[in-house]
Amino acid sequence: MSPFFASWRVALPTSLGLAFSSAQALGDTPIRFQLDWRFEGPAAPFLMAKEKGYFADEGLDVQIDSGSGSAGAINRVASGAYEMGFGDLNAVVEFLA
Repeated sequence: MSPFFASWRVALPTSLGLAFSSAQALGDTPIRFQLDWRFEGPAAPFLMAKEKGYFADEGLDVQIDSGSGSAGAINRVASGAYEMGFGDLNAVVEFLA
């Protein structure tokens, strides 16, 4: 094996370890999540994951906001106001058209 590849075998795991340790030192990643509608049945999986701490276990600080329709959620994610959103396929197709 060439010395170049041997050095990468050592450098890559080391650099990845440093990247992950620095990410953990910074704290949880804030994420704004836009629902398609009010806090009703279809939002239950997202709200349960937040309540049980599943997002926090993965290093995410998720803020869940109610919405006013799928089209609004898609537009807010596309504009960068929200990092994540929940909308239906019809609203995505309409947005792309």
